[in-house]
Amino acid sequence: MWIQYPIFALVLLFLWLWLATACLRIKAVRRGELSLQAVNFVLKDQMAERTRLYGNSYDNQYQQPVLFICLLALLHIESVSGIGWYALACVFVVARYWHCYEHIRSTNIKRRTMAFALSSVSLFGGWTAWFTTMTLAQ
Repeated sequence: MWIQYPIFALVLLFLWLWLATACLRIKAVRRGELSLQAVNFVLKDQMAERTRLYGNSYDNQYQQPVLFICLLALLHIESVSGIGWYALACVFVVARYWHCYEHIRSTNIKRRTMAFALSSVSLFGGWTAWFTTMTLAQ
């Protein structure tokens, strides 16, 4: 079934952010730029901007993606599929990657907001379509 591909893409993004954040924090501690206490208690005000941005982007991967994965699980349970669902999932995943890029590299708030809005609209559209599909199926 198609459901594993968008989930796998999000897991790759999550793992990459986790590794990048961990590497940045470890390097900062080794150079003496960051204390272990700041890492242990996630004192972001003591972290360099780049380390903080990666950490914030990593934290951001737990909000919308969880709702997205729940939606895909329901689609799988109900055996709902189709090109529209796949396209919606692709839009969401691409928007999350775009949001991550804007968050840690470009820091352009306007484009970051557009990426977040695109992922939000696709997620809202997916849930609305799922509720509509389930309601009409009864």
